[in-house]
Amino acid sequence: MDIFERVKQNPGPLGQFADYAEGDYVFPKLEGPIGPRMKFKGKEVICWSINNYLGLAEHPEVRKADTEATEKYGLAYPMGARAMSGTTDMHLLLEDQLAQFVGKESAYLLNFGYQGMVSCIDSLVSKKDVIVYDVDSHACIVDGVRLHFGKRFTYQHNNIESLEKNLQRATKVAEKTGGGILVITEGVFGMRGEQGKLKEICDLKEKYSFRLLVDDAHGFGTLGKTGAGTGEEQGVQDKIDVYFATFAKSMAGVGGFFAGDKEIIRYLKYNMRSQIFAKSLPMPMVMGAIKRLELLKTTPELKNKLWENVEKLQKGLREHGFDCGTTNTCVTPVYLKGSPIEATLLVEDLRSKYSIFCSVVSYPVIPKGMIILRLIPTAVHTDEDIELTLKAFDAVRENLISGVYKEKETQMNFNYHQQI
Repeated sequence: MDIFERVKQNPGPLGQFADYAEGDYVFPKLEGPIGPRMKFKGKEVICWSINNYLGLAEHPEVRKADTEATEKYGLAYPMGARAMSGTTDMHLLLEDQLAQFVGKESAYLLNFGYQGMVSCIDSLVSKKDVIVYDVDSHACIVDGVRLHFGKRFTYQHNNIESLEKNLQRATKVAEKTGGGILVITEGVFGMRGEQGKLKEICDLKEKYSFRLLVDDAHGFGTLGKTGAGTGEEQGVQDKIDVYFATFAKSMAGVGGFFAGDKEIIRYLKYNMRSQIFAKSLPMPMVMGAIKRLELLKTTPELKNKLWENVEKLQKGLREHGFDCGTTNTCVTPVYLKGSPIEATLLVEDLRSKYSIFCSVVSYPVIPKGMIILRLIPTAVHTDEDIELTLKAFDAVRENLISGVYKEKETQMNFNYHQQI
């Protein structure tokens, strides 16, 4: 079969919904300044769908730094990849500051976090090595693991007993091949909101020989006494062998970094294909990141306000009888039961009737019968935002339980069959 004919016939698990979902539930267009209130289809909505944890996206000092750097350097400078012509004093300065902040010897900047994680995994392991990773790992980890020609095992999400069993399997394989073991987990799982069990994983180093790579995209800037992340929060930052974070969450920017021992980071600099063969992070983003990191370190009140809002929102949801699972981070999932069509109708009500914009996930991304509404609190949300959201959630849940959305779904199916 012709490749294009195949993709037309099978557009994929999400692509099959493109005709009616695009612009509304997939690829929606939020407009206006980034903040707790934005515009969707010309109407102001309370936005819980942007990872602007500390509110830095519109912080006046950040905007000033971004603007001045753009005026001075433009968006092109420096041209070329880091290894060829894309390194500047400012790139090196930011790397030094990041390494110091997360308690590591060295750090390396990335133009994009997703590409960086894929490329890091690819460069760290050989076909003799074994990868053991959490089954709920982010897509960037999964894609990196897919490039691995050697053995790979998943362990049940945050299940240390399952991890240990797979470490035993991995050890047997590594003994035969002469390779090593790389364990990969997330500091914060972005859908469930649970912290990875880093302390328990690090404790297993006393029994098994492995290296630990942690994706701390949602933990960096939000967890730990200083904001240095999940490792700091759990007291094991020094036991994480390769630490990764992105600028796309707390830093409200683009890019990311790896940090670890100097020799390991140097190895990554010379072997990560996504950085060797791609353009360096542009200077405005580097200068902007320096300013963002400065604010992260010098204004702890931003993180304090974030957590004040997190606790108010999550407490309010639970008091109203909503299931937020076992989240112990800023990520706030709300678990409901229903079909994908019911999820669509519920979210349509939230946005059109109650002016609440949050992310929705349903089958085929998660098992049939489940709906997850994911809210991302920030330091710039208000008590009014939280109160209005709780009232809206009460209303749509009542419609869901009483069968209003199921009745509409049945009518939609009836109309569809009448047409054909």
